Amino acid sequence: MASGKPATRPSVRHPSHNHPLRGHKAQVEDEIICSGCDLDLIGASFKCTKSECDYFLHKTCFELPREIRHKSHADHPLTLLYSPQNNQSTYTCDACGEYGSGFTYNCSICHYDVHVGCVSMPETMKHDEHAHTLVLLYSAPCPKGHIFTCDVCQETMPDNLWLHYCQKCDYGAHLHACVAEEEEKPKKGGRGRGGEGGSNGNGVNGGRSSANSELAAMLKAQREMEQMQIALHLEMQRAMIDKKSRKHMLKMI
Repeated sequence: MASGKPATRPSVRHPSHNHPLRGHKAQVEDEIICSGCDLDLIGASFKCTKSECDYFLHKTCFELPREIRHKSHADHPLTLLYSPQNNQSTYTCDACGEYGSGFTYNCSICHYDVHVGCVSMPETMKHDEHAHTLVLLYSAPCPKGHIFTCDVCQETMPDNLWLHYCQKCDYGAHLHACVAEEEEKPKKGGRGRGGEGGSNGNGVNGGRSSANSELAAMLKAQREMEQMQIALHLEMQRAMIDKKSRKHMLKMI
């Protein structure tokens, strides 16, 4: 005899979250943020079964391996962490230099962190701004202490960050070059454990939007600091060259 009760979808567990999750198909208009990678979520995914908890994961983030080997850090394996180490709210990605608050691939020996999105960057790519294929490098192709400038956005970048590069033309673009920084609309999802991090009408998810603003401000301040350090480094180099030139001139007199 057929039951009048609606069929319930099976739930699954993931170690990153306290509640069960169930399958979900996210639409563009839903404007959801993945709680794992902190990127927009569209298509196959998982969501928390608790109505008051806005915890979402891409299917690919749900299935990430707990440990990987990566060419950028060949000496040690990288372990998947579901939140930043030592109860910190953020970490800095050693691939792109930007902050993260979700999942990270981490080497605890070297204190090395990489966004799960950066880990999966293609080793070759085409860019609209350049005719040739660009190859992924794990540091700038210049001597240590020299300055590399992104040929797409013209920003200076530290020599230890990843970039896509054309050796033939000496053309390089850092990982997130020319991605427009837009003011984010409040979206569902993002970080949350248990009942925390959801939008429940009490401004809880407003904290997510506020956190995004704080991260953006921190990132801007970090970039400004890096540019100040680079400018200072150049000024010191010029001063040293001038000093050597004066000494040489005095010897000639």
